Amino acid sequence: MSLWSCRFGQDNQGDDDRLDTVDVVSSGLEELNLFEETVIPKAADEVFDDFLYSYISSTSFAQGRTAGSVDELTMGVDDAAVMIYERDNDLALQKDTSLQQVIVERIDWEENVIHNFQFDKKLGQWFLTAEEDDEISETPNASFLVFLRDFLTDSLYRHESLQLPLRFTFYSEEDEGMIETELSYEEWTDLYNDLPQLDNIMYNVDYGQSLISTNRKSMLLKGLSNGLFVKFHFGFADGRWMLMEVE
Repeated sequence: MSLWSCRFGQDNQGDDDRLDTVDVVSSGLEELNLFEETVIPKAADEVFDDFLYSYISSTSFAQGRTAGSVDELTMGVDDAAVMIYERDNDLALQKDTSLQQVIVERIDWEENVIHNFQFDKKLGQWFLTAEEDDEISETPNASFLVFLRDFLTDSLYRHESLQLPLRFTFYSEEDEGMIETELSYEEWTDLYNDLPQLDNIMYNVDYGQSLISTNRKSMLLKGLSNGLFVKFHFGFADGRWMLMEVE
């Protein structure tokens, strides 16, 4: 799997990576219950992922960045998040500083409900401004989400949904490059069991990526605090979704 050095809530500024005291601007945001001062990582509002890490790491910060009529997003720093996408170019949205709205979907497989937390950038700062529930069956990508639910929660279904041998691409430090190989079912099972499990609740981050394809989907699994990045590539053929490759 590709282990990249980037992490939620961290930048690479060395000694400049200090905690700054930032005055939270409340003009035009009368509905928000804001603290006058909140300690956050420097420039945390530039990239949404950095803000999200700060939001889930500090209860007081989360309260100050949540509209008074909206429930806070409760998510642990040890939880994994996913990004469902179709084009590799969309991965760049994770570091896009021009974004003005991002939705974090809390997908509850048991309840078949997606709880949408809408974050908007106001006066240069991110705030949780709205929330809304949707039935999974009512979403544009319902077919894939229903498949994903069964894939994640049913080991037999997961086995039947693999294109074996499974293509596996990973970075090799020894070879200083990407290596392509194939996994047997046993090797895939060992790999899967070592990953954060998403069989009850899954957090999907919608940065505004386009999801219109009916025959291909990818899912990026990323750790919130450990730099873990794993990509799952799915294809739809012969009436069903299949996992085609992991990298």
